[in-house]
Amino acid sequence: MQINSILQGVILCFLLLIASYTDIKKREIADTVCMLIAFTGLLNFRFVNLLGLIVALPFFMAAISKENSIGGGDIKMTAALGVAFGFWNGIYGLILALTLLLVFYIVLKLIAKTRKKQVSKNLSMPLAPFLGIGFITIYFIT
Repeated sequence: MQINSILQGVILCFLLLIASYTDIKKREIADTVCMLIAFTGLLNFRFVNLLGLIVALPFFMAAISKENSIGGGDIKMTAALGVAFGFWNGIYGLILALTLLLVFYIVLKLIAKTRKKQVSKNLSMPLAPFLGIGFITIYFIT
């Protein structure tokens, strides 16, 4: 593993932890964190990585079609991760992140059911922690 890859991994982990923490606490992701995530892609830059912007397209379409469906920070963070990881690794990271989110939601529903409580249909969940886990997992796999 090259020094650029190690440095990129350490910086990404740090930035994704910051994004996750602020998304959990404040339900926002700072633009500077998203920009720095995208800039980590420069450590192992390939022009084709710019196609990773397409990874955020489904979130962008969801935000346009339904108000309050997804936050702008989530869209920007996904786009930044797409640039840093490239198209295919971005797709894999997004699939893993959304799968983790779905599993978390199902477990939450099951726990609520056993306690005879109901989970709100309009439940707002921070996406950054799931994106962070999904993308870092893909980073270390590839």
